[in-house]
Amino acid sequence: MVTSFSNKTISAIYSILPTHEVDFMDEAGNYAFTEAQMKKLKKVMGFGTRRVAYEGETVGDYAAYGIQKMLEDKVFREDEIGAIIVTTTSPDHFIPPISNIVQGKFNFDEDTVCIDISQGCCGYVVGLTYAFMTLNALHGKKVLLVAGDMLSARVSKRDRASRPITGDGVTISVIENTIDNNKCYCSLKNDGKDAFAVYVPAGGTRMPITLETTKEEPDEFGNWRGKQHLVMQGDLVFNIIINMTPVMMEELLAKSGNKMDDVDYFICHQSSSFTLKKLAQRLEVSEERLPRDIVPKYGNSSSATIPVTMCEHSEQIFADKQSKKIMFAAFGTGMSLGAVLMDLKEPTCKMIDYPHHNG
Repeated sequence: MVTSFSNKTISAIYSILPTHEVDFMDEAGNYAFTEAQMKKLKKVMGFGTRRVAYEGETVGDYAAYGIQKMLEDKVFREDEIGAIIVTTTSPDHFIPPISNIVQGKFNFDEDTVCIDISQGCCGYVVGLTYAFMTLNALHGKKVLLVAGDMLSARVSKRDRASRPITGDGVTISVIENTIDNNKCYCSLKNDGKDAFAVYVPAGGTRMPITLETTKEEPDEFGNWRGKQHLVMQGDLVFNIIINMTPVMMEELLAKSGNKMDDVDYFICHQSSSFTLKKLAQRLEVSEERLPRDIVPKYGNSSSATIPVTMCEHSEQIFADKQSKKIMFAAFGTGMSLGAVLMDLKEPTCKMIDYPHHNG
């Protein structure tokens, strides 16, 4: 699906990250790698540090903390919000939805639209598209888009493939109408035939968690997991990203009448530094225009990585010009792909450490 919207913008982004930091080199005992292997993986794959939430901390907790900070900073008023959209694969509860929990913690109007979307890596782009659609019915009010995940608890400590890059984080973006005469182009694609390329077998209705499902067993690559842990077919996911993402981007550019060289920055889901390096090479785009330094510093926090990248690089992106043409691109769980192309004025950005009460 390719569609377009007029007069929409992102006016603010706050990224709420755990203060707790874990270093890849300190986890050697989990992976049965030699010190030499650890150093080589750190260099080649871009493994570094990552931010990890403590047990019991939730997306709703981080979202409420971030929204409170935004209110204190006068980024918006409660009576200006017409909808809360949450994209995550880490719900606080099966029932109620996070958006309703968050709405109830503040003085938002009872007419506030509350929507939870079960989306992982592609969640921010999906959420943006839903926010643009919702704005057309809000009569001048704004949308709060909450995007993030707490996936570290779902990844085995002995998973040598996924554990070194998995981080936690939640972001809040303010999406609103603007008088600027700009157009936003959106593309969403799904290949459900490969939906199980990334999945957690146990924990839902299909397979409830039992003592039997939590028993950890090794796979052919030496990764130990229980059925409550995330499983990813890395080669399949990598090939989908590298082969399908450029096609999606080119299609979106063609629909908008632009070319690759017209885009100032490509802000992509930070799946891994290695994958984004290969994607940039495939697109023939410089590292400066396609940042890939988030996972080695903060980890892959699923739908939060695009807004985290914006917060991390906002000053650099808008250093020489108030408005830039930016393409957001995401890929992952589902298998879902999505992209948004828009002219964006510098949003208010802030990185905030979450004050842990445990650990």
